[in-house]
Amino acid sequence: MSQRWHEQEHSEGRGSAGNEQWQSAGEEGHSSTRPNRESGELIWQQRLHKMLQNAEQNLPDGALTAGYKADPQEIIALLKRAQASEWASFLQYWHHYFMASDIHSAEVKDVFKEHAEDELEHARFFGERIQQLGGVPCDSPEEITRLTPTPTEYNHDLRSMMEADLVGERQTIDFYDEIIRTCGFDDNVTRKILEHIIEEEAKHADDWATLLYAYDGSTGKQIESIHDEISQMLKSTTQGAGRMRRTA
Repeated sequence: MSQRWHEQEHSEGRGSAGNEQWQSAGEEGHSSTRPNRESGELIWQQRLHKMLQNAEQNLPDGALTAGYKADPQEIIALLKRAQASEWASFLQYWHHYFMASDIHSAEVKDVFKEHAEDELEHARFFGERIQQLGGVPCDSPEEITRLTPTPTEYNHDLRSMMEADLVGERQTIDFYDEIIRTCGFDDNVTRKILEHIIEEEAKHADDWATLLYAYDGSTGKQIESIHDEISQMLKSTTQGAGRMRRTA
């Protein structure tokens, strides 16, 4: 039984029987924080008052309130690695955009560019959250190189570029999934940022898988894609031209 109810009982002149009644109600599982609806007490009044008191303390901490349950230094460190990954992906996508040059480059270049712009936006999201938690974003080239969990892979031909990007997206999805599990409900803001970003990373991975691989609509089995067929055709044509030149 809460002290508040105890004092109210005495102020109203209730006897020991009344006190025993309230004590019994408490023993039956009634929380002392439940409002007295008859008296008009507001729900969570004491809890909200405590939140207000906490909010008035440590004002320079900004968004990092007393209700934050995660380890801010751990989350900052993870977000810095995530931001480094986004910077590296941004540069890799732009390089692929510039260097794509085979017969399918026209349709794929737009995908490289779109994904690069998404990665830049992700880096911004992470940088803003790092700053909110009291950290310094990962922005220097040296730090990006040191922290990125996804090494930059430029590769040579269009197909190998797309495969490198698919591998990077798949690794990023697993990495962000683990950060989300670490946040749980202890850091709701970071979790929601990652949930939004991981949806876009999953779309990126699906884009590359769809462009690289094809499946029989009736059996669901993988078949050679049009890109494979054309690449093979071009390879055969080039080899034939080489043989012709050598015999001329």
